[in-house]
Amino acid sequence: MAETAIIGASRSRLGMSWPILAFLAAYGTTLGTAKTMLGDPDIFWHIVTGRWIIAHHAVPHTDLFSHTMAGAPWVAHEWLGEAILAAFFDAAGWWGIVILTGICAGTAMALFTRAMLRYLEPRHALIAILSAGVMMAPHWLARPHMIALPLLVAWIAALAAARAESRAPPLALAAVMVVWANLHGTFLVGLGFAAFFAAEAIILASGSSERRIAAMRWGSFIIAALLGTLVTPNGIETYLLPLRLLDMTYALSVLVEWRSVNFAQLQPLEIWLLAALVGALTLGIKLPPIRALMLALLIHLALRHGRNGELLGFIAPLLVAGPIAPQLRRAEAGRNRDAFERWIEALARPAGALAVAGTVFAVAVMGLAAATSALRPNDQIAPAAAVAAAIDHGMTGPVFNDYSFGGYLIFAGIPTFIDGRADMYGDAFIKREYEATHDLGGELPSLLDQYRIAWTIFRPSSQAVAVLDRMPGWRRVFTDGVAVVHERQDAARAP
Repeated sequence: MAETAIIGASRSRLGMSWPILAFLAAYGTTLGTAKTMLGDPDIFWHIVTGRWIIAHHAVPHTDLFSHTMAGAPWVAHEWLGEAILAAFFDAAGWWGIVILTGICAGTAMALFTRAMLRYLEPRHALIAILSAGVMMAPHWLARPHMIALPLLVAWIAALAAARAESRAPPLALAAVMVVWANLHGTFLVGLGFAAFFAAEAIILASGSSERRIAAMRWGSFIIAALLGTLVTPNGIETYLLPLRLLDMTYALSVLVEWRSVNFAQLQPLEIWLLAALVGALTLGIKLPPIRALMLALLIHLALRHGRNGELLGFIAPLLVAGPIAPQLRRAEAGRNRDAFERWIEALARPAGALAVAGTVFAVAVMGLAAATSALRPNDQIAPAAAVAAAIDHGMTGPVFNDYSFGGYLIFAGIPTFIDGRADMYGDAFIKREYEATHDLGGELPSLLDQYRIAWTIFRPSSQAVAVLDRMPGWRRVFTDGVAVVHERQDAARAP
């Protein structure tokens, strides 16, 4: 015990803190799993879009990258995040993207940690911090949503702090929406929870005079935030696009990231729900009705779409920490703390200047050390050999590609049949494509003819490969463990 206390005192003098440690843990995890961070095919078209934006000093409003939707309306709603990704990629390659993701993940975790320590004892806060990291894991990818994550955490934490102090958030906080609305569609989540907090403030105000004051102050804040979201080149489409996407019932049922969580295998969401249930039942925790309603909404969103798990992981603890903190303290009143717990509590203090400087140095050193190794996205989303073979065979006509290969084809300068911009393609198109590539209803031959397809590129496991192998007028010209390429034997025959 004495040795532990000495270590704790030493770290205290250095000014180390839990937020700093949370930042370094998230940053180090990101660098250590860099290949996984680049595991989403959309990263390719995000970079290409960002490059176009930087080169043209404008935001595209029509499709630039497909041959099936060329010139169709397209809302680049994550344009700012894409420009940032492109800038980091052009400056430092794939490691630049990973380092950016690590900094954003670390910042979000640090902000979350400090917010949790505002209400909870460090040992309880650490449980919430660990659970947030676990819930973020399935969607911990190099994409614009990671750049927006620190804004989400800071926003909800500020709203919760305002309610804890019986005041409205400062109007200056609304300026966050100017950036957030141009980064990612989760800004709508921020607005929604601002409305919930406002309703709670008004309902729980004592007397009509206090209710009017709360309504005026929170209403002014929400109006300012709404105005901030309109400072975007996409105008009202900033609101309409996420709503249209949620209305694409077929696409949301077949696209992996939007599917409901499959509980046939143990998932982070199941662990979170079971842990929360056990904690609530054993500790007798109660929540105010509006907080319970907000928590239920988050659970609903996480159950409906797997990608919403991180919203539950970060927002739920921020919602409940304030109300449950007194209950936890009463439940553990009179409990003695040993030297180890006192060491844990010492790290709850704000970081010192030396620790902050050391963290900046560590970020730079870790990033430079990691960047000495080669890094590229996984072959499963980057069929480089297959595309090179297609080019060598002189395949320049329209392609029918696997959905997961669309991003790489855009990166390679090849107009796609389909890619990750599901909102642009729409439900009907995605349904036809899915049925064609899964050999449902014999749709593949008609699509091949309708779009004058000259060649195809699919995963070896795709049912479309087996159909093309049997189809007259088509021949397989390349195969590896990543992709299979077929060529129309006489492209001129395509009507």
